[in-house]
Amino acid sequence: MNAATLAVTVLLAIAVLVSLICCAALVIVKDVFSRMHFLAPITCISMPALLAAVVVQEGWGQATLKTILVLFVLLMVNAVLTHATARAARIREFGHWLPNPKENIPGASTHSA
Repeated sequence: MNAATLAVTVLLAIAVLVSLICCAALVIVKDVFSRMHFLAPITCISMPALLAAVVVQEGWGQATLKTILVLFVLLMVNAVLTHATARAARIREFGHWLPNPKENIPGASTHSA
């Protein structure tokens, strides 16, 4: 096994391991707001590791450019999806997304929607 093959294997193992840990955490953690934190490592750790593996294996070609595009799309979609999920969960729990007077958040508006 040469160095490039070993590097690709290690990078793919990192990507898969991080993804499996995050998927297990999504099942184990019960609070929806805590679950959202486990979406970020897949995008921020697994995808760059996968990109690095593609670069080592394929070089700077079409496959690498497609992987970079997928990485940027996932970065944007993950942020929007997490925000939308948090807002929907808050609306489901409290009936609206604005802070409640009981929450005592400094600087937060207390008028209702």
